Amino acid sequence: MSLNHVILGLLNQESMTGYEIKKIIQNTPFMHWSGNNNQIYKAFVELLDKGFVTKEVQHHEGSPSKNIYTITNSGINELKDWLISDTEEPAFKKQILIKLAFACQLKRSALEKMLASYLDTVKMQAILAEKELDKCYFAEKEPSNKAKFLSLIRENILSFYSYELEWIRKVQDYISELPDDESISTESKVLKENNEVKSDMNYKVIENQGKKYIHFTSKDPLIQSEHDAYNIITLCFENDANAVLLEGNSLSDDFVNLKTGIAGTVLQKLGNYNVKAAVILKDNHNFTPRFKEMALEHSKGNSFRVFTNMNEAVSWLLA
Repeated sequence: MSLNHVILGLLNQESMTGYEIKKIIQNTPFMHWSGNNNQIYKAFVELLDKGFVTKEVQHHEGSPSKNIYTITNSGINELKDWLISDTEEPAFKKQILIKLAFACQLKRSALEKMLASYLDTVKMQAILAEKELDKCYFAEKEPSNKAKFLSLIRENILSFYSYELEWIRKVQDYISELPDDESISTESKVLKENNEVKSDMNYKVIENQGKKYIHFTSKDPLIQSEHDAYNIITLCFENDANAVLLEGNSLSDDFVNLKTGIAGTVLQKLGNYNVKAAVILKDNHNFTPRFKEMALEHSKGNSFRVFTNMNEAVSWLLA
């Protein structure tokens, strides 16, 4: 992605601050950029030096000053030249293809696990991309006579995920026909069943003060594998919620005892997708000292906490 030209394109819509531009890029699924603040402000220095943008410092009493950037006529001409210049070839760098090239080193059960994990990732990214497209800057700013452009962008992005999911299932079908090996077990069968994207977890979506959270309850142990984290995140995306309430007494032994690493993996994935999780304790449930230490450490952040009072848990989730 040409960061300088993306900045010019956005400034051609309206004058903005560097922070506003950075947020638009980060929240637009077809503008993949893993840069930092230094890169974006370095880009502004280059654009200022070339006379493509101007900067106005706005002072506000009681708050930091803001740098407002505006595109110049030279900048508009540079943007137009870039738009009609040769376009880069489509990117074709997918880690899964590299892994698959060396997959002959793995047994069938390991291959099934690798594909199941990638399948979960693609499903979540597809849901996230669709939601981001609905809320992105261009969805709000696109003139009605040019709205078709965003529709075509949406079609391109979602068709990629649709084809990728279809391709993954073809690879899984091929792997399922491979000879068994000694490590094939009930676990691999569970992985295959989990790929159906259906969750056995009982839940209800609760709306409070205009915000939503999902309350999970279950007769069976909650969060028995990493796949359950994907199910929780997917349900959050589908219901436009970013907070979950878990019954402490229903959590699986593996999650509570921290023996398998499930708790750390699940909480990390929830945090990566900005999903807050609260555990509510009932009946004086006694967690292990290690779990209490982990909960205390996470309480310093804003992604996971343990409560004994339902109202306090809900208030924190919706804050």
